[in-house]
Amino acid sequence: MKISELLPILKQVLTNPYVIGTAVVVILFMNFCSFVCNYKKRPPKGKKRNAKKAAPQQPKEQTENSESSSQSAGEDGKSSGEK
Repeated sequence: MKISELLPILKQVLTNPYVIGTAVVVILFMNFCSFVCNYKKRPPKGKKRNAKKAAPQQPKEQTENSESSSQSAGEDGKSSGEK
């Protein structure tokens, strides 16, 4: 069998809808298997509420100063600015 006789047969085989469909299905299946093998679940993101709670904390020195000034303002616990 010569190449000139083989080319028309090869063309008919490769243009057959069953061969094309099978090739597409195999490629999609291999891509899906690759996706499943390489899939890594990402850790859940933190809630925004937790991040807001951490921001307003003050250093210990400032909180101690504010406590001592509120105690010296009066026995009822109100500072001089509050009415």
